[in-house]
Amino acid sequence: MEKNQYLIFILPILVSSFAVVSIVTSACIPASAQNITKGTDVQSNYSFIEKWGSFGTGPGQFNRPHDLAFDSIGNVYVSDRDNNRIQKFTHNGTFIKTWGSKGDKNGQFSIPYSIAIDDLDNIYVADRENSRIQKFDTNGTFIAKYGTDGKLDGQFHRPEDVRIEPRTGDIYVTDTYNNRIERFDKNFTFITKWGSEGTADGQFKLPHAIGFDSKGNVYVDELERPGVQIFDKDGKFLQKWGTVGKADGQFSLPQEHLWIDSNDHVYLVDGADNPRIQIFDLNGSFLGKVGTGCLLSTGEGCVDPDGPGPLALGDGQFSKPEHVTIDSEGNMYVVDRGNHRIQVFAPMGNATVNMK
Repeated sequence: MEKNQYLIFILPILVSSFAVVSIVTSACIPASAQNITKGTDVQSNYSFIEKWGSFGTGPGQFNRPHDLAFDSIGNVYVSDRDNNRIQKFTHNGTFIKTWGSKGDKNGQFSIPYSIAIDDLDNIYVADRENSRIQKFDTNGTFIAKYGTDGKLDGQFHRPEDVRIEPRTGDIYVTDTYNNRIERFDKNFTFITKWGSEGTADGQFKLPHAIGFDSKGNVYVDELERPGVQIFDKDGKFLQKWGTVGKADGQFSLPQEHLWIDSNDHVYLVDGADNPRIQIFDLNGSFLGKVGTGCLLSTGEGCVDPDGPGPLALGDGQFSKPEHVTIDSEGNMYVVDRGNHRIQVFAPMGNATVNMK
């Protein structure tokens, strides 16, 4: 996936209102792709590169994958949710190893949700149904666990996201079913919490995901409320944006996860009824979108529009996408949960968004 390994040729063909792009790799294997749909200020596009994964329990297969994260050398770790394990791959999807099984012992999981990796390559996993965060090294060796089920400081009830603020190393957890955010230092010592159930500013309807802008402000999206709420690092409410709907800049519920890149672009995964990745500036101005729903589907996953069987031509189509993550080169990785796979898109062009 090095950028100098392929050339991009734009073909003047439209399919379902998206431009089709031919990417020629060093092996001269073409792949279909689709551009980002441009918002007012967007000056860069994304094109499909590759996908990996299928339904199953074998190495490199998935059962409803949920999140992914990168270590310092670019290896990819995926929470294979319903297989109750973590899988490790190279940056282009070559399987390396797996660990975990169903249970509540150290190193076991009951619905592993989100993954975060600190600057020492320690791996943190939100072990949702066990109401805890587990910590591992890059080989999957158990290091520590944090939290028990409850409402006290440092306890959780079905946490769904764990994220590390890169400037301070502080660890934030969406304590989803307690409708609050908890913040810890890098040693997992409790610092503060905020939130309660409700619809007022600073309250939550099942907080689902966390992201950080370049100033360290905290962006929280919720399963049952569209868009994001924005706070400072101590939980002071700053602003919110987002409405329910299927138009550009609106959201289907339940809403999925978010990511904020180094340019302060906010990537939000829309709900299952309108599967796509939407891109915004920090104030909620719509910039663009990537992906479509399945043209044809059976059950959760897409099927080949040319005939029965597994998806063959659905590059850039999503079924219940869950997470989006941007790597150090700007490539977009999407956890395509309903299709039991990872899809990868590369940025096209070097222009940046004019942020005013």
